[in-house]
Amino acid sequence: MSYAVLHIMKASGSCTAIVRHIERSTQPDNAHPELRHLNRDDFIKYPDGVDGLGEAIQHRLDHAGLTRKIGKNQVLALNILLSSDGDALRRLADEGRLDDWAESSVLWAKETFGEENVVGAHLHMDEQTPHLHVTVVPIVTTERKKKTSESNAKKHYRTKSKDGPRLSANDIMTRENLIRFQDTYAEAMERFGLERGIRGSEARHVDQHEYYRQCQIKKKDLEQDVAGLSAEKEKLDTETQSLEKRKKELERGNRWMDKTFAETKAANAEMSRQNSELEKRKSELVKENSSLAATNTTLSDEKRQLEADKKKVTDEIADIKVDKSKLIDERSVCVKETEAAQKEKETALREAAEAKAQRDSNRKDALSNLANRFTGSKTKKLESELAERREEIKTLKERADETAKTHRSRIWDLQQQLDRQKEQHDSIVRGHKETEDLIQRFFPGAIAALPAIRDCIEVRMSDSQITALLDGKPRSFKTGSTLYDPNEEKNVDVGNVEVQIKRDPTDDNNYRLHLGGKRMFQWFKEKWQSLKQTVKRGFGIR
Repeated sequence: MSYAVLHIMKASGSCTAIVRHIERSTQPDNAHPELRHLNRDDFIKYPDGVDGLGEAIQHRLDHAGLTRKIGKNQVLALNILLSSDGDALRRLADEGRLDDWAESSVLWAKETFGEENVVGAHLHMDEQTPHLHVTVVPIVTTERKKKTSESNAKKHYRTKSKDGPRLSANDIMTRENLIRFQDTYAEAMERFGLERGIRGSEARHVDQHEYYRQCQIKKKDLEQDVAGLSAEKEKLDTETQSLEKRKKELERGNRWMDKTFAETKAANAEMSRQNSELEKRKSELVKENSSLAATNTTLSDEKRQLEADKKKVTDEIADIKVDKSKLIDERSVCVKETEAAQKEKETALREAAEAKAQRDSNRKDALSNLANRFTGSKTKKLESELAERREEIKTLKERADETAKTHRSRIWDLQQQLDRQKEQHDSIVRGHKETEDLIQRFFPGAIAALPAIRDCIEVRMSDSQITALLDGKPRSFKTGSTLYDPNEEKNVDVGNVEVQIKRDPTDDNNYRLHLGGKRMFQWFKEKWQSLKQTVKRGFGIR
């Protein structure tokens, strides 16, 4: 719990100094001007015609009914400082109870010293710890205590009334009264969470004048120290100038290094982030590639089936064209037969007309009936055959048109499927191309290193070996190490052979695996040729 702080100071003379401090007519060193608007001085209303604390003190003295003359060094007012620790008062301010605390403190002062004697109350919020200055004019009506010399004096003079008002700070600031003030003020402050200070504590309040006096002493000591250090400063100035020059050079170097380090750090962070994203994208692409591989296989099968269907439809169209050509030929033959029959009909009619004119009427009727029967029967037969041919041609034409329409629809569907497959294939190719462009953009050497990585995989190197070789530095295999030759399908001893990934001399855009300074397959080829020559020499073969 925090303590309720009560401190009483005597203000002698004209009270000018304490009034200037309380009313802020001068700015104290430990006060903050920007917080002055938070101060309050409206707890006590001055009498009419009174302006300021100094006049309020004098007004009380003039109207107190004093009969004794006020001495030059007599205490005219008491400055009562009421406060607590900063945390407690800030807590009250946060709770909105600071004004209530100040008003309760002023009420306690009125009840303790008399309302008419309390002439001013000022709340200061512009210092480190908020506090309240209550100004009390020490008017008392109790009998004055006689000094020991006065009691022992032989002569006694006539005294004034003992019950009249008197100006006496000593009668108020007795030891008993000071203890009572502490007790009663603590009781009034209990509801604000403040308690009485420890009885008999050796802690002492340092008043404003003592505080400023100590500051002046410290200031003089510091000035002496500064004078003593001036000689050392002059001595160090020369060294400082040279060091400043060196410092500036180092600072320029440090700024450049800091800038380079920051840029490098930022670049590394960005590369790490991009690597992470690319790894994630790579995993996704691997999954997509696996899915697309299966899809490609299915699409390839469908494409082959569609090509077979297309071929089949093409053959059917060719057959239809052959059938159509045959139908056209048959139609031509039918047309020719019909024309021949028509000509025969016309010839028969003409002959019948001539015969009818030459024969007699009896024979004419018989011959005419006979001719009519013969000619009508053959014509009807030809016309019937012609109608049947025409109907067959019409039916075949309708069948050919329907087949062609079906084939066109089937070809259209097949073409749509092929277009969709081509578009999907192009989309997949574009996705792979975009991924390849990203890799080439952010990892320029990655695409160029792929042929070398494939070489390493083909000779069955481990992932750790491949990763180590990607830095482009030459290394040598340990004794007993082997690599797989894909051409001979055998392992080959490569102990102590230099291995390195470097640019292909025939293609500067790609990197390839080199063994003993040569391309991998060239080195394997020469290795086997050397081995064969060794074997031949062992058997005496040239």
